[in-house]
Amino acid sequence: MIDRVNEIIQIYTEELRAYLAEGGEARLERAYEIGRRAVESGLGVLDMEMIFREALESVLQRLSSPAEILRTVEIASEFWAESLAPFEMTHRGYREANHELRQLNQRLTNEIGERKRAEAALQKAHDELEQRVQQRTAELAEVNINLQAEIDERKRYEERLLLRDRAIEASSAGIIITDAKRKNHPIIYANPAFSQMTGYSREELIGLNPRILQGPETDPEAIETIRQAIREGKPCLTTLKNHRKNGTIFWNELFISPVYDSRGNLTHWIGVQTDVTQLRRAEEERHELELAKQIQLSLLPHSPLHVEGVVIAGYCLPATHVGGDYFDYFYGQDAIDIVIADVSGHSMGAALIMAETRSTLKAEALRTLHVHPESGMLEKDAGTGDILRILNALLYEDLSKAELFITMFYMKYNPATRKLSYANAGHNRPLLLPAGKTVCCELDADGIIFGVTKEIQFEEKSTLLNPGDLVLLYTDGITEAQNPKGEFFGTERLTRIFSTQGAKKPQEIINTIAKELQTFAESSSFADDVSMVVLKVL
Repeated sequence: MIDRVNEIIQIYTEELRAYLAEGGEARLERAYEIGRRAVESGLGVLDMEMIFREALESVLQRLSSPAEILRTVEIASEFWAESLAPFEMTHRGYREANHELRQLNQRLTNEIGERKRAEAALQKAHDELEQRVQQRTAELAEVNINLQAEIDERKRYEERLLLRDRAIEASSAGIIITDAKRKNHPIIYANPAFSQMTGYSREELIGLNPRILQGPETDPEAIETIRQAIREGKPCLTTLKNHRKNGTIFWNELFISPVYDSRGNLTHWIGVQTDVTQLRRAEEERHELELAKQIQLSLLPHSPLHVEGVVIAGYCLPATHVGGDYFDYFYGQDAIDIVIADVSGHSMGAALIMAETRSTLKAEALRTLHVHPESGMLEKDAGTGDILRILNALLYEDLSKAELFITMFYMKYNPATRKLSYANAGHNRPLLLPAGKTVCCELDADGIIFGVTKEIQFEEKSTLLNPGDLVLLYTDGITEAQNPKGEFFGTERLTRIFSTQGAKKPQEIINTIAKELQTFAESSSFADDVSMVVLKVL
């Protein structure tokens, strides 16, 4: 029995699938033939219903669309009705079959409806879920973008802070931060430069007030300026004397600035300090050198000297601000005094020594009576050697204290006799160019520089000059001037140039030498003073 049922189920399933796929009367006839075999096999309508249900469920398992399922059930019902035809011979069987078919149809319809509603609800839930997922994904994406932007900004901010911290730590200026909310505004940060500047360790500075740097030398007005700025909560810039931990004084250029929070409350003060001691010292030295330069230039003749039978002109170009060169010419007692000198050093001290030398020299040169060094007798005129001896003795103490030396060449020229007397205190030997000649000779006399010892004897020599003769006095700033290659201008070059100037006036000769010197050095300024005096006999 079971085998027949299984066989009919298999055949019924195959024929139902064929009918659903192909349709046609032939397939319906097969449904009737299967029904007849079922009747002959003793199967009832319920058995046939079971066979149909299993065959239909086997077919529907392969379908997913509700529309396809409904259509398949409708077509399958035709096959089912035809397979029941053999059972119509029995009224009971027909009624049961018809009732079962209606129940089956109803159940199938209900199942299809439920499935449709379930699928619709599922689709709606799926759509809503997908919409929520998309919305949430978009929100998360936006949040992620904002978060990433905040992270990037935070990184940049931290990098800027780190760079700022490194810059403050590495700054050569001393930087401190004080807490404006606490009493006495204690230091809460000090960079290494401030510690090095003041001599206090960073550990010692924390908790202290910056007033520890003030002392007796601190200007009260500067202190009051700082206090007023703190009272008013305003920036302040001032320069004042401060004291290091070891008591030494330094000039401090101080800038303080208030720091306010977002609510406008003063929270901290930042102080930036710069040790300007060297700058102040340099400024003082520059001012001193400028004064020295004015002193030096005021000592020099401002125009050539024209006396019957002779013309004298001079020139001085100080090195940088002030030099140690000095020259002068003036008409004394029946003679013209001519001097050129070089004071060691470039400072106010050198300028003052130069002024003292000038005054002392003029006083001695213009005196009417002198004490002879050997006989002790008064005599009317003193020679150039005697003048240098007296001058060295008078200047010796001051030169020793100042640790300075002077080289000097001193001449007296008598226009009436055209006699030139001279003495040398370790200076460059002047050049004499006789009229009509192109070969120079040097004027020299024994003598050492001023300041070595108090008592020095200086040799005096003399020579007669003729009309047209030229004498050039100069300092070593000319011969020791260098060009970019390191070559010296030298005495030989100076002599060669001077030997070609016989026909020119003293000022023209000076201009020519100065121009040649600047061309050689490729510069209009020099490391040392450049001075010269030219005498020409008419």
